Amino acid sequence: MRRGQAFEVFRLLIAAVIAGAILMVLLNILGGVGIRTQDPQDFVNQAVQSLATTGGIKTSSTITFEKGQAILLSAAAASATLDSSCVDAGSVFDTTCFTASGDVIEYTCTQKKKAKIRVKCVPQTSGTCPVKCEVSIIKP
Repeated sequence: MRRGQAFEVFRLLIAAVIAGAILMVLLNILGGVGIRTQDPQDFVNQAVQSLATTGGIKTSSTITFEKGQAILLSAAAASATLDSSCVDAGSVFDTTCFTASGDVIEYTCTQKKKAKIRVKCVPQTSGTCPVKCEVSIIKP
């Protein structure tokens, strides 16, 4: 007895759904291997540049930090043609893995950690800085 073409299409659809489910499980197990996240330094540079004239707040998407990654605050200031004293380190949510000293925020733990970066710039009416920016590491 012949079932017809509709049944074959239905079987193909079921196989595609099962394959998609297996793929999702594998990607979750592997943790998104090969998925590139935003570079922390690039985000801070771009945020300071865009907020240097008007002020405001910008928050990154979730970034995966790896050991040794650092954000150079003086480089962010230079990218917006600001004095290095115009960009400071703010708070970090995990003081065991993130250290903020001088003009560097560095990730020091061996395991990867997800976090977001918040850049807040406030216009100044006096002094050498047209805006005062603060770079913080916040929970994702």
